[in-house]
Amino acid sequence: MPENNDSARAARPPGDTAPTAVADPRPDGSCAMTLLMRRRFAGLPDQIRQARRFVALAAAGRAATEQAVLMTSELATNAVQHTRSGADGFFEVSVYLRGAFLRVEVADGGSALPPRVRPLDPEAEQLPGGRGLAIVELCATRWGQSGDGGPGRVVWFELPQDG
Repeated sequence: MPENNDSARAARPPGDTAPTAVADPRPDGSCAMTLLMRRRFAGLPDQIRQARRFVALAAAGRAATEQAVLMTSELATNAVQHTRSGADGFFEVSVYLRGAFLRVEVADGGSALPPRVRPLDPEAEQLPGGRGLAIVELCATRWGQSGDGGPGRVVWFELPQDG
């Protein structure tokens, strides 16, 4: 089940890549996050590949890199296909360290409907697509989203950075 964190940050201007510590959205506020890298992408399908490469670079050398790249691909695809980002907009990917965790956030243009997880049923015949958030829910230590009803949304996940 995702965590809805209304305190998540909105998309930042392009070029804002300086490491920063920001408040952890967990209620206990026990750990700050350090920004590793951030990049804005055009809301076009060919930019999903670029987002994967970006996360692979930002998370290089960590055991979680491969899973982070997979889940980023799913969230970037959702941003392009299901939000205003895909209608001449943009999406932004931010990679953080939060204690022992690697955190990736995908900020998009938002949509009228909140993201929802479709159940995985290996027995049923399924059409292509529609399993991205189920993959994130299955693989991530924690994940969540914020920003429904506003001008944008942030969907994020966390993985142990060293396996």
